Amino acid sequence: MDVLAVKQACKFAKEHALKNGPIILEMDTYRYHGHSMSDPGSTYRTRDEISGVRQERDPLERVRKLLVSHEVATEKELKDMEKEVRKEVDEAIAKAKESSMPDPSDLYKNIYVKGYGVEAFGVDRKEVRVTLP
Repeated sequence: MDVLAVKQACKFAKEHALKNGPIILEMDTYRYHGHSMSDPGSTYRTRDEISGVRQERDPLERVRKLLVSHEVATEKELKDMEKEVRKEVDEAIAKAKESSMPDPSDLYKNIYVKGYGVEAFGVDRKEVRVTLP
């Protein structure tokens, strides 16, 4: 819930991983909605709790307040930026909906390091579907 803390943690994790190998990061977040359509998220939390977290801990609002308080940007500049981003996202969604589905073979492209011979199994875990280079 803290953009700057996540940035620092990711910087540390990258440096660690490049020198020492994999590292796990645990992120503490807050869902404003329930887990699914069958879980509205309102049976175990009050609306006041949800709106309080949104006002006090929302990562975007925290960054917005920081940028304005340090005069990096004005409220109007941030609103204009948000409108531009929303427009860009809406255009990307429309383009995706108009596009045809990708070929299933695309699932196996550009996802593994070459030379490790990774095997891809079917859902039954018995039949090897493909051995990737």
